[in-house]
Order: sequence, then C-alpha cells, then structure tokens
Amino acid sequence: MSTIKSAAVALAALTVVGLGASPALARDGADTMKPAPQTCNASGGTFYCGGDYGDGKTYVTLADGTKQLFVIGTDHNVWTTWTPPRGSQAPWMSLGGTKDFVTKVKIVNKKGDAFSVASRSAAINADYYRDRSAGGAWSGWWTYAVPRG
Repeated sequence: MSTIKSAAVALAALTVVGLGASPALARDGADTMKPAPQTCNASGGTFYCGGDYGDGKTYVTLADGTKQLFVIGTDHNVWTTWTPPRGSQAPWMSLGGTKDFVTKVKIVNKKGDAFSVASRSAAINADYYRDRSAGGAWSGWWTYAVPRG
C-alpha cells in the first residue's frame, strides 16, 4: 500500500513540476494556442515582451542624436520615451492606440526625422499606423484596413 501511495505522490509531484515549467499559453485571433506575452521592464516602464512582442523595445535615433524608445504597454497601447544626447530621459508618454496591439512596435516609412509607428490590432488582424512629422507632431491612428477620409 505504501508503494502505491509513494508512486501516487511522485506522479503528482512530476505533474506539478511539469505544469510549472511549461510556458503560459493564450488564444490568438486564429483560435490557436500561442505563448502568452510576458512583461519586461526598461527605462522605468513595464511593457509586453516575448512571443510576437520579441524583446518588446523598438528604438529610433533622430538627427540630433535623440534616442526614442517605443513599446506596447500593459494596456496594449503604444508608449514612448526619449533621451536627448546631453539630457535626461523624458517621462513616458502614451501614444494611445486600439487597446489591443499584439505585436512589437515597428518603425516604417522613415525619412529623416519623419516616420510612422505601427503595430497589429487583434480585433481586425491588421496594422494600425501613427505618423510623426519631421517637426515632431503626431497624426491620429489609421489603418489600410479602413479607408481614410
């Protein structure tokens, strides 16, 4: 009898260890299981990383040497901070979004200090974009999936 109890306890322990070692899973839009994102910390902020978020950080360097960092915050929106070459880091600022971004921020259409940030929306399974002018002004969010205008 004690051999059976010992085997049951050992099996239960292996089951718990096995479950604890496996990564968390979440359903994606295609109803398949993918690793759930983790949270990472850098530059005083908490953001998503892992899976489709990669390391979670996207940098762009402006003409004056300012480094700007973009992440997807735990509210699933885009957040940014920047550090000038001879200065301190700016406070984190939300660029908003659709509250359902599921990929790392991408920088696209970079021309000098003008560029667009993009991330995929889970709701429409398409990228949303926000444009930055060379002077630093930001547009609203838009997507090719929904015509502008």
